[in-house]
Amino acid sequence: MLLWFLLLLFLGGGVHSSQPDTWSVYPPDISGKFTVPVDNFEYDSVNSFDLRYVGFDGFTEERKGRSIVLLYLGNEGQIESFYNASGFLFELASELSASVLFIEHRYYGESLPFGEGGSFTNEGLRYLSIEQALADYSLFIAEGVPNLLGCEDSDVVIFGGSYGGMLAAWHRWKYPHLTVGALASGAPIDFYPETGIQNDFYNAFLHTYEISQEGCGATLDTLLRTKYSKDDLSHLNICSSESATVEAFLFYVKGAVSSLAMIDYPYELNFIAPLPANPVEVGCGLLMGGGDVVEPPIVQLRNLVDLYVNYTGDLACWDLDAELVSEGGGGGRMVGSSDLLGVTSWNYQACTELILEPITSDGYGFYPPDDGKESQKVIDRCKAMFGVTTRPEWMPLSFGTSEDYSKYLTNTILAENEKDPWHVGTQDVVANEKNELYRLFAEGGAHHQDLRLSDELDSEGVKAMRAKERDIIKKWLNL
Repeated sequence: MLLWFLLLLFLGGGVHSSQPDTWSVYPPDISGKFTVPVDNFEYDSVNSFDLRYVGFDGFTEERKGRSIVLLYLGNEGQIESFYNASGFLFELASELSASVLFIEHRYYGESLPFGEGGSFTNEGLRYLSIEQALADYSLFIAEGVPNLLGCEDSDVVIFGGSYGGMLAAWHRWKYPHLTVGALASGAPIDFYPETGIQNDFYNAFLHTYEISQEGCGATLDTLLRTKYSKDDLSHLNICSSESATVEAFLFYVKGAVSSLAMIDYPYELNFIAPLPANPVEVGCGLLMGGGDVVEPPIVQLRNLVDLYVNYTGDLACWDLDAELVSEGGGGGRMVGSSDLLGVTSWNYQACTELILEPITSDGYGFYPPDDGKESQKVIDRCKAMFGVTTRPEWMPLSFGTSEDYSKYLTNTILAENEKDPWHVGTQDVVANEKNELYRLFAEGGAHHQDLRLSDELDSEGVKAMRAKERDIIKKWLNL
């Protein structure tokens, strides 16, 4: 939320080069910890731990007789990351005289059930699940928010981007009585393995390159389909050449280039990775060249990938072994978080409920398995590392599919941005006016860009989508 989704958990020139951090624009004036059970579904459990929350209550002086709360459901990282990436909540809160709160996801940041020492063992991780996280958030809404704000009743609208957006939509699915609605942006709630949607994802990220520069998407497609040999890898700065394979190289590359597509923001940002403004446009320039010297295909790919994984020049080498479930993997990254322990948490989730989103590219990207063979490889590595066997059939059974959402999901906005390939994860959901289920699409938008602070460099599509989101949320609140 996806971490590149993970967690997802997202990132140019122009009038100005970068966006300010929301943290500096709206410094939090609320912070604390909320106690939850380690296991929400056992009746004899006495073990508990604290979830961290932060928020801003600077718009509530004009509140008259009701409490409105805009609550972001934390995803895979420290809560500060999502606070900084969600400026739209504060802009909306200023219009609604609302409180803004962010709650951290269990097993991420400082919200660790057994501390750093015990939370990341195979035994300790057994309480990390979407169901447990949703139950945590339900307790916070029902008990924490009233106590925190000193109100008996409040209207709560929940928000999330990437994996956080999935949580927001799924919270409406499981606990609709606790909130008035949800805004879920860049949230592939109907992205299940081995359904063919991987092909749609591939075409979607190529589209981002093609609209950035004519011919760039086609060139990238050709390069990704080129047959490479072990000898070709000599053109790359790989950490361990002995273990490097062409298969690992291609998985690494696809993870990086698809992630670059989703964070093609019009301003410079350091969210998932430090990047220039309009990074896909910059990358297409590197990819397409234009000089007299024609570089080998693998060198063209190297130049593009280096923009994403090594824009600062600090990465010593490519670690092709550091994919999803590998000892010591993910040493370079984490979506919006410097907490490398979070890599273990996300790997575990990708091994259990979220097999749709393996991490690739040394922790620098998401890319779903292309076929059953790749999926089985992930399953085998999960078993070896965590002792768990994923059940891909459980997620659609527990959380539904596009057909189910189209009929029964209520008061939910599914926000899709054109340059974010994860928008294919809601493409089959049919909007339902009666149930107030909306699908909004922003031309020129990147991964949950609508949740970020408004910016003069935003596309007209992003601006229009935010305006529509405002109108819908005000309607839910009878304003």
